[in-house]
Amino acid sequence: MIDLSIILPTCNRAGLLSRCIETIASTVKCNWELIVVDGASKDDTWDRLLRHQRELGDRMKVIRETERRGFVKAMNQGFLHARGRNMMWINDDARPLPGALDEAVRQIDRVPADVGFLAIFHRWHSPRNVAYQTTVDDQLYSLCHIRGTLYANFPIGRRELFDRLGYFDPRYAFCAADPDLSLKAWFNGYRVEPAWGVCLDHDEHQDDRRVEDLPRMTADNERLFAKWNLPQRNPLKNDFDPSFPCTLRGMNEAAKEAA
Repeated sequence: MIDLSIILPTCNRAGLLSRCIETIASTVKCNWELIVVDGASKDDTWDRLLRHQRELGDRMKVIRETERRGFVKAMNQGFLHARGRNMMWINDDARPLPGALDEAVRQIDRVPADVGFLAIFHRWHSPRNVAYQTTVDDQLYSLCHIRGTLYANFPIGRRELFDRLGYFDPRYAFCAADPDLSLKAWFNGYRVEPAWGVCLDHDEHQDDRRVEDLPRMTADNERLFAKWNLPQRNPLKNDFDPSFPCTLRGMNEAAKEAA
């Protein structure tokens, strides 16, 4: 049985993608599979993917879109093709620290049934919205919260929960998809907890697509806060409380009617 399915969306970042794939292949020891969804890249991504696929064989599946459809649609394709009993995703400029994903599998296999996702620590570019932090080799890694509720930028969870929650809400393009998935878990009675000792390096590589995608990012955030009944943002302080990691008060009435 496959212990972990890793979904990896990518578009036009061949060098970063290869580095990510090579890191996974050289550091993950459990029975894993990698599903790469290529958003119609125009650089040499496809050639590199074919080479990596020859090297990795059945461990790697490649899905090539005919046009770039965005993070959410790419991810949902990957989830549907996954075969592992646990699932997660990783960005094409991220690299797990040695042993990190094996430890993530060990932890998710031990947690109580009401823990839906474990949140993987990652390199975060801002002091805002930080819930927890840890240091490895003098590098700082963080987990984030949204209005006081812990969520997972990079969650690992059991396959059956991903299936039950319906993966990513297709009304998002990408920006609010990961907090929304965690909020769906909290809303359905599951907890999100830190995956202590599990970290991803993240290049935060300058991505020109962010300029092009800014209107969709703004719309995603508006949909997120229209959907969920969360407190207003506190402009004066970081108000995450580890003893009360969920401030979600349910789904807004308009969202319930549309669901």
